[in-house]
Amino acid sequence: MFTMMKVHPSSKKRTNHRSQNAIVSSNPNPNNTKKLWRLPHVFASVLELPLHSDDDVSIDETTQFLRFVAWCKCRGSSSCGVSAEAVEIVPGITKIVIKGMDGGDCFAQQCYGFRFRLPPWTRPEMATAVCSGGKLVVTVPKTKTRGN
Repeated sequence: MFTMMKVHPSSKKRTNHRSQNAIVSSNPNPNNTKKLWRLPHVFASVLELPLHSDDDVSIDETTQFLRFVAWCKCRGSSSCGVSAEAVEIVPGITKIVIKGMDGGDCFAQQCYGFRFRLPPWTRPEMATAVCSGGKLVVTVPKTKTRGN
């Protein structure tokens, strides 16, 4: 007899635009590129450690470098081979990833939880990582001048 129709409220999303043909699109002009919501240009370098975000990490800053020290689990020995690698995500945005921790490649598994935004006067391409005695030590050198 009577059919029930569900009525959906209009979208509260700010990026939706309604055209003359009643088609909702998230980008009114297809020639425009999407703008990034998070400001990656403010912090163009990021350090990602294969640790949980709630793990304790000691950060030491000197005039020459930033040093990050955290406990790690090395399988079977007091030292394990790790390396720091600078990966350019898009031109101008770089992240430092630690490879080889616990015998696996955490970069491929994306198991990172601890992230630290590096200031612009650091040199991520020169970062080093050492795991010895159950401690992971990552050192990121700085440039001589702090100016942008």
